[in-house]
Amino acid sequence: MDKPFIEIDHSGDIGIHAWGTDVAQLIENVTLGLFSLIYRGTVESRVERELRVESSSEENLIVDWLCEVLSTIGARGELYGSVRVTRVGKHFAVGVLGGEQIDAARHDLRFEVKAATYHGLSVERRKDRLHARVIFDL
Repeated sequence: MDKPFIEIDHSGDIGIHAWGTDVAQLIENVTLGLFSLIYRGTVESRVERELRVESSSEENLIVDWLCEVLSTIGARGELYGSVRVTRVGKHFAVGVLGGEQIDAARHDLRFEVKAATYHGLSVERRKDRLHARVIFDL
């Protein structure tokens, strides 16, 4: 199965273009894209972390969600390999991350992603899919 996102270069930073059939799937897919920037390979789901994010708009929800994922990674010292959005509304999302403790000897770490940014952010509907473009600070 093809990945539901692609990596995009951006002058000194890096980004993700992801797509999905609805907001929940779009959030899941842009999160999987973020994971692909942080590490290569697999991460086992040994722990689950619930996330609840509220925001002022759909676009802001994407950035706020991704920043909450990054904050959780940093605070807990964990990598996540799965994401499931269980509830989504106009300006909120609830979901679960599955992962394990970071093990630099076992995990093929790529980039230290600091934050999702609003620079070049876009969320738009094209035909039957939602598309998002997010740039990350490294």
